[in-house]
Amino acid sequence: MSSARDPLSGLSGARLGGTFRLLMQVRVLASAVALLLVPEERRTPAALIMLACVGVLSALALFGWREIVPRLLEYPILLALDSLVAYAALEVGGVLGPFFLVTVITSTLAGLLYQWRGTLLICPLQVLLYYTAAADSEWITSFQTAVGMPLFYFVGGFVGTALRRLFEEFTVADEARHRAEVAAAAAEERTRLAREMHDSLAKTLRGISMAAMALPTWVTNSPDRACEEARRIVAAAEIAAREVRELIAELRTDIVRLSLADVLTQTVSAWADATGTTAEVDADPEIDLPVRDRHEVVSILREALENVKRHADASTVRVRLAQEGESVILTVADDGRGFTMPEDVDVLAQAGHYGVIGMQERALHAGAVLSVKSQPGEGTTVTVTVPASTGAEVPTSYLEMA
Repeated sequence: MSSARDPLSGLSGARLGGTFRLLMQVRVLASAVALLLVPEERRTPAALIMLACVGVLSALALFGWREIVPRLLEYPILLALDSLVAYAALEVGGVLGPFFLVTVITSTLAGLLYQWRGTLLICPLQVLLYYTAAADSEWITSFQTAVGMPLFYFVGGFVGTALRRLFEEFTVADEARHRAEVAAAAAEERTRLAREMHDSLAKTLRGISMAAMALPTWVTNSPDRACEEARRIVAAAEIAAREVRELIAELRTDIVRLSLADVLTQTVSAWADATGTTAEVDADPEIDLPVRDRHEVVSILREALENVKRHADASTVRVRLAQEGESVILTVADDGRGFTMPEDVDVLAQAGHYGVIGMQERALHAGAVLSVKSQPGEGTTVTVTVPASTGAEVPTSYLEMA
């Protein structure tokens, strides 16, 4: 009736499994209540054992739902066998007792698992078994017992069918929303890449061009200044080359579809493989950020790793992503040689070291706080604190130094 191919995958399968567990919980509770409310004249060992068996089987189905639900979807005859168990409960307990409530769950399961086709097959079977059990017991013929109570089976089937239809509608809506979010994220990513090329790469190349144009004049008038400018041109060219590689790598990698934890893990793993440095990643998979902020965080991570590679001579790097209160915190710590962090980061730029300044600018763009702590011989720790809540107040200080 329903396809058994990966039935519990996706949102619809998760909702299906969750509702099945809920119905099993209800049946376990209904069995317990029936044991307490069974009339004295019906309190026979057979009745008690039957209700206990129904409760135990329901509990087993509750704990083993991942294996049972696919089997029920593939073999509807198993639910027909469940109807026979319900009939046995009615046979020993009577149709007017609390046993009847236990049997209605089966019709709800039929609607949930097989929709109308299952309802039209299981519910008539249950009605037939109901009348069979009623004929073998003493009962008062009335509209309620002859018509009203059997109709509850069709009501239960309708409820199950309606739930299944709602689940499928929700799944379609969720998939459409997800596609829209991915499309919007992709558009934002393309805009961000264009902005990145304009704001960063183009300016770097323009600076190289202007410095190169002035270089012949410095060679003639001040050879020492010419050597200094040449070193700066080389450093700027290396930065431009790295920015180009990063942009190409981002164009080839679909990071929009990956979680932030996966992106960080892949980035660190690729860096560790390329450098031979031991790297440990502890990233909470439940944490994520908007596309713009996550890009800046990942870029800061790459810059921090590049600084470790070029300057730290570290044996181990530890990367941690965690959430503390209303902030997402990324920490990159190495056990390298460390350095004395100047009070003015422009000193680093004058020496041709633009890494910290680049990380500072990225943190500013994400409304984050960047902290760089380092001492000679004690390694370096880079910490980025990003507001996790939407519309969080942008901090007034973007760089802490120690």
